[in-house]
Amino acid sequence: MKLSILLPVYNIEKYLAQALDSLAAQTYRDFELVLVDDASTDSTPEIIRSYAARFPALQLIRNPANQHLARTLNIGLKACRGEYVFRLDGDDYAAPDILEKMVRALEREPAANAVVCDRLRVNADGTPRRLWLTLTEDYYLKKDGLFRVAFGGQPCLIKKAVFFAAGLHAENLRSSSDRDICIKMARHINITGIPERLYFYRENPDNITSNSYAYKNSPAYLEYFRRLTDSTFRPEDYINDWALVRRFQTLDFDYAAARRQKYANIILRCALRLAAYGRRRAALAELKKAEYLAPQLNYSAFALAVALGFKNLHKFWVNMNCWFKYAYDDLNMLELPAAE
Repeated sequence: MKLSILLPVYNIEKYLAQALDSLAAQTYRDFELVLVDDASTDSTPEIIRSYAARFPALQLIRNPANQHLARTLNIGLKACRGEYVFRLDGDDYAAPDILEKMVRALEREPAANAVVCDRLRVNADGTPRRLWLTLTEDYYLKKDGLFRVAFGGQPCLIKKAVFFAAGLHAENLRSSSDRDICIKMARHINITGIPERLYFYRENPDNITSNSYAYKNSPAYLEYFRRLTDSTFRPEDYINDWALVRRFQTLDFDYAAARRQKYANIILRCALRLAAYGRRRAALAELKKAEYLAPQLNYSAFALAVALGFKNLHKFWVNMNCWFKYAYDDLNMLELPAAE
């Protein structure tokens, strides 16, 4: 199976060597590296040249002027020759067996065209800080995509055709092109997951994600994603199947209880969205499913909110995000104990 690794970079001289070292150490070797330099002005181009000999199948693209991330990703995707694409950011790095394990996961699930894994968040010097748990089933990964990035960004190996079916990254957004394409890919993707920490995401204060909070809370941003989600998903997409809910109760992975809570939080969001559509009875039924998976959580306040109903969908989106930020572990990122 031919793979393309897409590596977009811009002024990342401090961390790029570690990212390239992690790719050069991969146990799965049948891949090309598509490296797109978005007109870096630091020593990034020199670092790339010093590593070129370690990647026989290397496509090096240098933008003549800075194009920003979404357009840079689209340039890289159009250049990829592999059937599947794995994206790595220049300040992150990967476990040496990530590609091998992702390929094996696809071989075990012939219907799947994408695979994800857990993400370990590290600070600037590489010290582990938080574990970001992935979901392991297509059914719930897509529901996660109703509310946030589930598979639009890293870490994920995705069939290249899925990106093009979704229309590629939106170049008009200042950030969150990953969230945008995640929602648009939902009708074209079938995902499996590996419950292992194989990707290392650096909490770099200079990256785009860290500097876009004001934009992500702007009315224009919230309205854009509300409309996109409403045009992509129907109310029936928020109803969860009891048989699958019961199956997830038997999960035996690492951090199984935390993963079940993540499933429960997604079902809870589905319940609140159904309430916003005026489907109160269906919403209350979803709350029962969430409580089944995570009985340690208190759902009474949400049951009351569902009973009262929602009349303003914009306020619903804002309030829902606030509830989860302060009352629940929204991203299910587990804090890791500091090293002694």
